[in-house]
Amino acid sequence: MSPPVYCPRCGSVLGAKFDGGRYRPACLMDDCGFLHFGESSIGCGGVVIRDGKALLIQRGLNPGRGTWQIPGGYVEADEAIPAATEREVREEAGVIAKVREVIGFRHSASLPDRPVANLYVVFWLEWVSGEPRGDDIETLDAGFFTLPELEEKMGMQAMSLWAIKLALARDYGSGFVSHQESFELRPGWSVFGLPPAGA
Repeated sequence: MSPPVYCPRCGSVLGAKFDGGRYRPACLMDDCGFLHFGESSIGCGGVVIRDGKALLIQRGLNPGRGTWQIPGGYVEADEAIPAATEREVREEAGVIAKVREVIGFRHSASLPDRPVANLYVVFWLEWVSGEPRGDDIETLDAGFFTLPELEEKMGMQAMSLWAIKLALARDYGSGFVSHQESFELRPGWSVFGLPPAGA
C-alpha cells in the first residue's frame, strides 16, 4: 500500500516530517497538522459463556467460510471498542451480551503481503439474553458449545479456542476490567486495566 500523496484533512500535497524516530508523510500547512502513522485497523472478538458453554459462530464469508470462531469484527473509527464488541456479538449471533473485561489481544504488524497493521482485542462478555442463530450472510450457524464439543469442531480457529480456554479457567475480574469511572476520561476513550487492589 503506497503512502498518501494528499492530505485527507485539507487536500494539500504532503511533505515529510520527522516524528517518533522516523520521517513520515505529513501536511506542512501550519493550520492542519496531519501526520500519517501508517494504515491500521482495530478488531474485536467476544467470548460469551453461558452455563459452562462458549458461544461460537460459523463464518459465512471468506476468508475462512465454514470455520468456527468467537463472534467479532472491525471497530468503526467513531465507535467505542466495548460497544463494537457487543454490536458484533448481537449482529453475528443474535445474542445480547455485556462487556465485562479484556481477556487478551493480538497485534499483527504491517508486512508486505498484509500492509495494514491490526490490533485485535478479545473481550469476555456476560450473556444477557437471546438464543444463538446465524444470519445467513456473515454467519452460517451459531450456538453454545462445551469445551469438548468445540475442540471437535472442524475448522475451529486457534485464537478463539485459546481465548475460550482462558475464560473457562477463570472467574470474572481476573483480566483487564473497565476503569470508565476511575478518572475523568476524554470523550471517546475506553480504559481497561488490572482490577483495583483488593477487588
